[in-house]
Amino acid sequence: MAKILGLGHSHIVAIAKGCYDLQHEGFKLGGAPLVSRFVYLYDPELTPTLGEENASSRLNPRLRGIIKEERPDGIVLSVGGNEHIALSVTQTNERFDFILGAEPELDLEPGAAVLPEAAVRETLREKMTPTLATIEAIRNETDAPIVCIEPPPPLPNSRVVQCPQEFFRRSFDPRRLSGDIFRYKMWRAQSALYREICMKEQILFAAVPAEFISPSGMLAEFVWGADASHANALFGRRMIQAAVELFEPRLGDGRQ
Repeated sequence: MAKILGLGHSHIVAIAKGCYDLQHEGFKLGGAPLVSRFVYLYDPELTPTLGEENASSRLNPRLRGIIKEERPDGIVLSVGGNEHIALSVTQTNERFDFILGAEPELDLEPGAAVLPEAAVRETLREKMTPTLATIEAIRNETDAPIVCIEPPPPLPNSRVVQCPQEFFRRSFDPRRLSGDIFRYKMWRAQSALYREICMKEQILFAAVPAEFISPSGMLAEFVWGADASHANALFGRRMIQAAVELFEPRLGDGRQ
């Protein structure tokens, strides 16, 4: 058997469902039947995930034990992922935007102040500090190959309006919603930070397939989840397949 250990926050649910579907169908990793265990990092036994800076290991002792006990052939991470939403779903009356260097042709929001991409990226980096530190701490605990799953792109404003309680404790003014293109750019900026930590820590990166991204840059409707910020099991299935493609060249021979 070949074992995957999945670790993450809310997006890990869709990844786990997709993986279990594949296992039920007899999916294989490196020629061996795939087995998996998925761990939700918001489990009370695993929080806080990180300890003090001066500890011998920053990772929660229980989580360290799980990684050691499982001895996985590969680890799948879906840590954080919604920071871009928190920073982009609505704006104040003084709107801002930025030019995404990778896609400079994308439209700017009319009347918005244009900020340097670096300023936006560093704001995202600050928001993602716990996420990036968790990824680094997990890498330090194991020599197993790790694949970081790119979070799904945002869902469109029409879906946000259908599920406002997911984002707003009280009523909100729909006119304050950011445009879809701006939200797409924020997602891309966040993904760049995932790619950066992966390169630094020798972690593989599984990008969202192009077919899951609509022309507007939003998550394609056929992989929407049950709310306004998550994907479904089909998304999870495809991302596990992508992870396996990255894992297989790194597996040893002779697996039972």
